[in-house]
Amino acid sequence: MTSRILTLFTRTPLHVGAGASVGAIDQPIIRERHTGLPIIPGSSLKGVLADLWHTETLTTESEKGKPKTSRDLTKDITWLFGSDDDKAASAGALSFGEARLLAFPIRSAKGSFAWITSPLLLARAARDGVPGITPLTGDALKMLDGKDGDARALFDSAGPLSLGEKIVLEDYALTRAGTPAPALSDSLAALFPDEAYRGLLNARLVIVSDGMMSFFARTACEIAQHVRINDATGTASEGGLFNQENAPADTLFYAVLHATSPRSAAHRDAKKTPADALTALDTKLKEVAHTLQVGGDATTGLGYCTARLA
Repeated sequence: MTSRILTLFTRTPLHVGAGASVGAIDQPIIRERHTGLPIIPGSSLKGVLADLWHTETLTTESEKGKPKTSRDLTKDITWLFGSDDDKAASAGALSFGEARLLAFPIRSAKGSFAWITSPLLLARAARDGVPGITPLTGDALKMLDGKDGDARALFDSAGPLSLGEKIVLEDYALTRAGTPAPALSDSLAALFPDEAYRGLLNARLVIVSDGMMSFFARTACEIAQHVRINDATGTASEGGLFNQENAPADTLFYAVLHATSPRSAAHRDAKKTPADALTALDTKLKEVAHTLQVGGDATTGLGYCTARLA
């Protein structure tokens, strides 16, 4: 089995919905239960990526006379993503983990905005094999884990966000506990989609405590108001106002992809390797200029991401 990291950098706000809610937000995004951090399920990623091979599907007539879409069992879409065909069902050569948060944009009182991460996010990324990422250790970790850890942060005191030894994110003033290691800043910047953003990250990276990371990720997402339109009248439906939560633009996620040898009957003897499966995906991403639309509301511009294999 071979593994690679898929990075997703949101160009626009992104909504992968968790369904209707009875809380203040009618349409929340999917989050981890224990941390509150936004995630993108592996099933969503698999569906979006499989759609890049949409020309390799077949439309046939079902027993009830309705059109039925299925995957061509001889094509790459079945090799990579599997098939639920009744007579030749198989798993695909690619397996998808959920996309996890790694850097989250947030308002700053000075310098417009920062990208925040935390010891937990860095430890997870290091465990999952994100290139160049190492866990936070030593005195810096102790400062953020200590009694007053939620009031501290690591940032560049000479950067555009700094107010001397303080930084203000949203409505919270945090005291500097140190500076992020240059190697960590460079490794995170390398995951960003282009040179312009890489240069921004080095000056705007802030490492906060896990508690503050969870708090900001729960409270600092975009909330957009929508009104349902009555198709008959063309005006707003009575009681049709609802709030929708979106992960903000410029958020960095990553997902672990695993590749195995072919599992479908038509490809088992093709001598394709796990590396070939990842190469096929990389080639297809290049064909679409590394641009994917993930989640709902594509027609209103939500969910456009830059996707790359690291």
